[in-house]
Amino acid sequence: MTTQPSDVEADVIVDVDHHTDEFNLNELEEWAKLRNRCPVAFNTRYGGFWMVTNYDGVAQVARDDDTFSHRYEPNAPNGIDYYGECGIPRPEGQPPLGVGEVDGTYHLELRRALNPFLSPQAVDRMVPFMEQSVTWFLDQKIEDGAMDLVLDYTSPVPAILTMRMMGLPYDDWRFYADLFHATMSYPIDSEEYQHAVAPAVDMMQNLGKFAAERRADPKDDLTSFLTHVEVEGKKLTDEQILDILWNLIGGGVDTTTSLTSWTLYHLAAHPELRDQLIDQPELLPRAADEFLRYYSVNQTLSRTVTRDVELCGQQLRKNDRVLISWLSANHDEATFEQPDEVVLDRHDNRHLAFGLGPHRCIGSHLARTMFGVMIGEVLRRIPDYQVDVDDVHQYVGNPSMTGLADLWATFTPGPVVGVPRPY
Repeated sequence: MTTQPSDVEADVIVDVDHHTDEFNLNELEEWAKLRNRCPVAFNTRYGGFWMVTNYDGVAQVARDDDTFSHRYEPNAPNGIDYYGECGIPRPEGQPPLGVGEVDGTYHLELRRALNPFLSPQAVDRMVPFMEQSVTWFLDQKIEDGAMDLVLDYTSPVPAILTMRMMGLPYDDWRFYADLFHATMSYPIDSEEYQHAVAPAVDMMQNLGKFAAERRADPKDDLTSFLTHVEVEGKKLTDEQILDILWNLIGGGVDTTTSLTSWTLYHLAAHPELRDQLIDQPELLPRAADEFLRYYSVNQTLSRTVTRDVELCGQQLRKNDRVLISWLSANHDEATFEQPDEVVLDRHDNRHLAFGLGPHRCIGSHLARTMFGVMIGEVLRRIPDYQVDVDDVHQYVGNPSMTGLADLWATFTPGPVVGVPRPY
């Protein structure tokens, strides 16, 4: 564990608790303070760690897996210390991420094996199912003139698509979505968080049983593929499969939900931007990247230094822990003009919301496509929706993620289209 280096200058040392509500509810201002004071600063909290907040520094860390490791066991093979990417401190009981927290040949071969399921061609084949789903879920509420845009729309649509990809029963979507959303909504030391994560043990056991069933009787789904694929010349272990499923399901049921929810909130708070997208729907692809940049749903990531290295003028040592802020990097004034404004037609948007380098988000094309389908359908069918922008409940329990727990909206009732239930 990092301790305060003796050779660090006083003006580089900070004392910041990034887990507090005060920090997370004012995150753009807080990250800007750190970025403008010292883009690579040493934080004395949580045993000591480096905070990297500027675009160039974050990009350097993201590109260099060899020096900044996602999964690092400093005392291996006999030690039990484990540093990963899930935060500082790492949430107690958090399973290893089966794609995110691996490096080297295993990571490269695993991504190569998974790529066909998330390629642009594969995602394009999913679009009819996405369109059927968004139409059906809006149909359930459109005659009422009111709905929770998160619980009734942005949560179920990605969740049932995730169930479909994995081969899991469609009706289980709410169990998985509620679990992952709840664990992001509450502080990790709260009773609410402990209650929310309690079903995780059952979830992992159920996934293990399901994977065993697919191993014995494979179908045309991603879980069946994982039970039979070879990586580095051998089949995945049960533990590896569970870690991968946890990673993929969590990403599938939460990240696109959060991006789309924040976007719907932002468009309600800024009607001129909503009108612009309604009048120019061709801007949706650029809008996806701009909202990705602005909100940076996966906001931070932690790594461990494997060798002495200089980063933006600061000397980091082997075994130091590092927290990089995608959100801060995506609001760096040195890289982006008007960084704290949403510019729907922004050109050359080199945001880091999907990460960078070997661990860049494997589901980026799926996220962009689903975003376009979900936002486009809302603007087409309930374009006048209104929300109380002062009464939203955003995630504050986990500073590595952002999202909305709910988003109640009212609108002019409309007609039901009438499509078959997608699940």
